[in-house]
Amino acid sequence: MESSKKDFYNYFSKNLIKGILYLVILVVLLILFKNYFQTQYDTIEHWVSDDYLLMLIIFVVSEILVGILPPELFMIWSKDDPIMVYTIIVIVMALLSIGAGWLNFAVGKVISTKDFFHRWFDKRLKKYQMRYDQYGGGFIIVAALTPLPYSLISLVTGSMDYPLKKYLIYSSFRILRFVVYGIIIWHLEGVI
Repeated sequence: MESSKKDFYNYFSKNLIKGILYLVILVVLLILFKNYFQTQYDTIEHWVSDDYLLMLIIFVVSEILVGILPPELFMIWSKDDPIMVYTIIVIVMALLSIGAGWLNFAVGKVISTKDFFHRWFDKRLKKYQMRYDQYGGGFIIVAALTPLPYSLISLVTGSMDYPLKKYLIYSSFRILRFVVYGIIIWHLEGVI
């Protein structure tokens, strides 16, 4: 029992460190892109961040499609807004992310009975099954807090007939990720 807790904390720590590293890399890449391609950066940033509805639609699509764009990118694009607007955007993004995860959970429940899913699962997603066997619901918490593909893990969770109530409780840790990253990004004033 003690060994499995230690394994879980090691796994969680590794993924948390990856998350911090990804954030640092994202910030460095954005700084470089902004410095060398100022016009293009401004065009993209203003195209997305000046229209909140468009930004949130792109964010939701990205979250549903396994987090193609990191949520932190949208936080960075919203950082120039007043603190109250920024806070509302981060809260809405956290709720939309949980909603996208729940949608993938529901899709996982529906498609888990289909043959194509089992073929795809056996080829691509077996490693997530092993993590569930190892860590149980803690695996959902790790996915909610770290760069693991939260939406994909939500889909797998639904396909395993995991209890919805437990899934929603563990997924609520996603809010913590958005709050912490939102605070960190807000305090990067002058850096990006």
